[in-house]
Amino acid sequence: MLRRGISFSAINGLVLGCVLFSCSTAANAQRHGGHGMASGGGIGGISRPTGIDEKDSLKDFHQVLALQATSEQVAEFQTLIKSTETAQAEVQSVLQQLRKENVAPDSGRRESLDHALGNVRIGNKKFSEGFSAAQKAGLKDIVKRLAKADVDLDQEQKRLDQSLDAKVAAPEITPHVESLDKALTDFYNQQLALGREMSVTLATGQDLAFTLPQVKTSVRVQNLMIPVAVSGSLSQISAQGSQRIFKLELIADLTELQQNITSLLRTQLDSSETCGQRVAIQQASLTPAAPASLLVVRLHFERWMCLRNSGQPTSTELAESEGTVEIKLAAAIEKQKPNTLAVSAAFGRIDASGMLSEVLHSGALGEDLQDGAAQSLLSAGRAGMDFGTALPPAVRNSANIQSARFRDLGVGGLSVVLDGQVEISNEQADQLASQLNQTLSAQQAPAQ
Repeated sequence: MLRRGISFSAINGLVLGCVLFSCSTAANAQRHGGHGMASGGGIGGISRPTGIDEKDSLKDFHQVLALQATSEQVAEFQTLIKSTETAQAEVQSVLQQLRKENVAPDSGRRESLDHALGNVRIGNKKFSEGFSAAQKAGLKDIVKRLAKADVDLDQEQKRLDQSLDAKVAAPEITPHVESLDKALTDFYNQQLALGREMSVTLATGQDLAFTLPQVKTSVRVQNLMIPVAVSGSLSQISAQGSQRIFKLELIADLTELQQNITSLLRTQLDSSETCGQRVAIQQASLTPAAPASLLVVRLHFERWMCLRNSGQPTSTELAESEGTVEIKLAAAIEKQKPNTLAVSAAFGRIDASGMLSEVLHSGALGEDLQDGAAQSLLSAGRAGMDFGTALPPAVRNSANIQSARFRDLGVGGLSVVLDGQVEISNEQADQLASQLNQTLSAQQAPAQ
């Protein structure tokens, strides 16, 4: 979400209280008129309420004011958070490559990761060194926790570097990258906690853009439960009066579906009929081909016929072949059903001959293969259309998805992107900001 501005809510409350107290005192003097003044009363003669110390009444005000980030610190903190999020993206990219391709990061990717992590740690140190004396005193506990997270991050990076220098196999590298990812997440959490202590606003109703927190869910595709992560953003495109229209983008991560596509197609299509066709899916790969996606399937096919010989049934193989087929898959929103995702499939190149070529081009096997692929992507992609899970309550009833497309997540990872609009009032925007901050606060609460 857009992180800008300074939160003055606590200060405003205290200032308002002081103002109201002053106004009530002045009003009391006015109601007494000149007689009170003449008799030695008036403002100077009004008794101070007993049991209240002025120092106590302004204690919170002064504490918040002392810790509050300056405008320069707010800008610096925004840059710091952005650099941490960039480093998180680099780590995720390395993880995806390890899990998908089982290949260790090359020198270029390693250098990019080291550079991103270096920016994070240098920027964090510079930010902390710029604190005023009051900030150093008031923020010492959270700064100490952040410093510990920094040490843990440094240690995990060194362990990863050691494994890479030793040129160990990719499966041995993956746990180190996962540990680095966890350490960086903990570090990020402490940064956000520091920002809250300094009254750096994470989101306000006046923001022109919001980042929707990632939501993880699971969907059933055939007999498998496939994890799908959904994230998104809102960007204002127009405003009229109290109504505002935002561009909505929801992204459903289909990486887990990619990794399981061979198993899913086998469940749907593998067959071993005694008298009929036998199909075995040997390998399937699903890759982005924006704005579509491309499925490549290698399969083995046999046709068997049964005959009776002396009253005993015997099976005879009529044909056997192997082939490769490409299927282009496109996402769209159904015109007659608002907010309903559809996935279509069409054959591309078919490298097969004989009977296999015939059943792919015009037989049930070709139809089943296309339908199975489309249904698998549709089942997973629908997670992004589940507004009750993917969207905060303030905008769930206002979302209107207008188009859908497939997109590369990086390192060949596949996602379905849902584009649309949300129209909300200023009051709903305030509710949205509050809900986003509450969600983030719950997810990122610092360990005590």
